Amino acid sequence: MPTFVTLLLHPDRRRPEPAPLRVDLRAVILWGVALWGAALLVCVVLLATGMPTARGVATCVVGLALGGIGLWWERGHRESYRAGTAELPVVPRDDRRDRTTG
Repeated sequence: MPTFVTLLLHPDRRRPEPAPLRVDLRAVILWGVALWGAALLVCVVLLATGMPTARGVATCVVGLALGGIGLWWERGHRESYRAGTAELPVVPRDDRRDRTTG
């Protein structure tokens, strides 16, 4: 295995980079928004019981707003970010499990 310095001096000796994964950014952003929503619910309940969590509520609201901006961006750029991985094969949902575990 080449050393770090050798790789810096001769980048052509590196192993080839792995192919990028096809990821549905909409699903990732929606999961993030759902988690921020759950955190907001917890913070509101804590605030209602008298705990000082106003900053936590504000943080969750900002997280939800950024998630909304992320969904807006994803909708406008869906074709461009997917174009870079168009030649990659799509793995069917049933075949995504790890085959090494049986």
